[in-house]
Amino acid sequence: MSMPEGAAGETSTYAASSRLASMPFWLSMAGALLVLIEGAVIFLAGPIVASSTLGLGTLVFGMMVSIIGAVMLWAAYSIRGVPSRRVTYGAIVVMSSVVALVLASGGFVIGSILGIIGGSWAIMSR
Repeated sequence: MSMPEGAAGETSTYAASSRLASMPFWLSMAGALLVLIEGAVIFLAGPIVASSTLGLGTLVFGMMVSIIGAVMLWAAYSIRGVPSRRVTYGAIVVMSSVVALVLASGGFVIGSILGIIGGSWAIMSR
């Protein structure tokens, strides 16, 4: 079966455009998962490593980081799920990434960097 003249070029252009359009989603999602994993590690390993006095503090701290990661995950999913609100959700990802970076080194640092890049890209994309 042969393709009509020029159809292959149009398909590849569309595919490249589609991949670029989903990049903010994937970057934000990767950053959110890293922050969520870091929060879970702090939540689970913190009380074991820390003494009994600091155990409750690390438990609460790990829960806060996990909540920030969950908010980032929700906003990253919404960038792709609700394209008309991508600017709002991109801003939520960026703000959550900065808070995670300041609070707990943001998903092993690379998670916050990916979140900031993905959220910024979602804000400026069309």
